[in-house]
Amino acid sequence: MKMNKKKVFVTALAVCLVAILSMGSLAWFNAQESVENKFYVADSDNDTADEIFSVDVYEYTEDSPTQKVTLNETYYEVAPNDTLKKEPHIANTGLYDQYIRAIITISDATNWQAILEDDFNDNTLLACFDGFDMNKWHNISTEVITATNEIRIIMYYNDILDGSDTANDATSGTDSDIYIFKNVKIPSAMDQADAANFGTDGFSIIVKAQAVQTENVGNTAYEAFQTVGMAY
Repeated sequence: MKMNKKKVFVTALAVCLVAILSMGSLAWFNAQESVENKFYVADSDNDTADEIFSVDVYEYTEDSPTQKVTLNETYYEVAPNDTLKKEPHIANTGLYDQYIRAIITISDATNWQAILEDDFNDNTLLACFDGFDMNKWHNISTEVITATNEIRIIMYYNDILDGSDTANDATSGTDSDIYIFKNVKIPSAMDQADAANFGTDGFSIIVKAQAVQTENVGNTAYEAFQTVGMAY
């Protein structure tokens, strides 16, 4: 199928994890709120463009491991080195095959730099996301965005997410599904003073998935995104 450049990319934004940290009499605790939202973007005059190219980010509940859900929950009394269950999945919900890029944005970059100090690098940041499989992603990069005081981690999926084109119907077939990580791990280096530095608003982690077509844009996800010049 030949496609013009107006139909090659979509974005899904999801899994907003907000951790509120405060001081207790003996120790600090944080509260975490997770909200998942879906945004379909298709720059096209096609009335059903989201059926052709679309990507979704979601989670599964422990009670119903096959049902996609939007989670909004809070975790209390979380301490350093705790592990919080958070398993964002990405699915190709469109008709055609797509390359995938995941972007993790962490707020309060200066605080994380102070906590990790000399250990602030790609490996220690990725270690905060338990279950992350290095073999599934390539061209992983970490950047501190000074203007917004955020950490941006970008990664490209090694394979292609299949579309549901078997019956030439976007509503038939099975979504292709991958996970990014399985837990968020609070660094053991964080202490009470570090927690206080985040203030009453705490910090947030946002996961975004982006997808582009696989035809005529390169042989890997990284090449494809460079070809279409897609913004973060």
